[in-house]
Amino acid sequence: MRTNPVSVSMVLAFALAATITYGHVGPPCFLSKEDAKTELFRRIYGCEAAGAIANSMGDVVEGMSWQEIEKRYGLVDKLLAQDKKASRSRGRRFGPDWVVHAHHRPPGMTEDGFERHRLCTSAILKKGGRITIDDLAETWLAEIDPNKFGYLLRYQDKIIYDLLKAGLPPWDVGRYASWPGFIGTSKMIMPVGMVNACRPDQAARDALDLGRLKDAQGQPGNYALEVCAAIAAATAEALRPEATVESVIEAALEQLPPEPRREVEQGLTWARKAKDWKELRPLYEKRYEGKPISNAVEVLSGGLACFLMANGQPREAIIYAVNLGRDTDCKAYVAGGLAGALRGIEAIPPEWVETVEKEVASDPYTVSRRTARQAAEGLYRACINEMRKMKDAVSEVESMIDNQ
Repeated sequence: MRTNPVSVSMVLAFALAATITYGHVGPPCFLSKEDAKTELFRRIYGCEAAGAIANSMGDVVEGMSWQEIEKRYGLVDKLLAQDKKASRSRGRRFGPDWVVHAHHRPPGMTEDGFERHRLCTSAILKKGGRITIDDLAETWLAEIDPNKFGYLLRYQDKIIYDLLKAGLPPWDVGRYASWPGFIGTSKMIMPVGMVNACRPDQAARDALDLGRLKDAQGQPGNYALEVCAAIAAATAEALRPEATVESVIEAALEQLPPEPRREVEQGLTWARKAKDWKELRPLYEKRYEGKPISNAVEVLSGGLACFLMANGQPREAIIYAVNLGRDTDCKAYVAGGLAGALRGIEAIPPEWVETVEKEVASDPYTVSRRTARQAAEGLYRACINEMRKMKDAVSEVESMIDNQ
């Protein structure tokens, strides 16, 4: 008896539906005009650009309370310059001092988290599709200039680099990295969601593998890898044609164990009840008073709450998260990146996009001068490659069924 393989074909067709034509993005660097108009490309470009914008805008006020931000800036709603002072501190009991070099950051320059994002993107572009932790480790060794540690990449990244250079297997490196449970794992992971567009479960599995470069499971209270999986899954879901704000949030929550899920849902409850995003600020301040600002679960909670209150609109999501206080660049990366993936490049203020695109092309410290547009084109092609593999697999399965 012949079995109808419609369900498998429908899954593939649903993923490929993300490439429907919509609007005009502008002259492509490498893509055809037809590809540059697709909804899938628009959304990948939106995610990539919004992530860079959010990272840069939030970096200026990182570590400040919402009161300090309001007193100094009023409302941060534009990309600003900043100067980083030189500093030296003991990172651990053993090993060299942690050094930060004095340097100027013009508007649009990003920081260490987005450097990891760019390294992950580079690995995907080199592979032309999904990557393993070995692929990611090879990219770290090939593309990082160790003389540039202390500018954008910091010494938590140097520890990872040195361990890889010494030959430690990449899946063991996270056991010895700095600040377990922090958001550093997740700041590199949205490209994994993009290459796995419309496949949240696969994006989550890849994230759990790749995240071991920075973190490890099994440590009490450390849910960094689960948060990493949540952000990757939410990104993949946001690129689905029929995605909504609620479906993106649910894709993230599905990756969390009960304890961190309750914590994130608390923030979402605040967001649903609040009349204005500003009402979130004292709630988050009280909830996390005295705790490290970069805890992964807090960042996910704050990012998703801002994403929800902004109804998935990139401009508002970024501004809310940047002005929320504490780890502002990370919360904005989550909120803004997901919103950019859901709404596309046209929903982002063009002056913001232009600023980050111009800055990275001459950035003296970054691991890659690839613009957000160029990164999006490479990720789009890698995603299409993965979809073609799926199509080939479906064809093979169908042929086996037809021959029965």
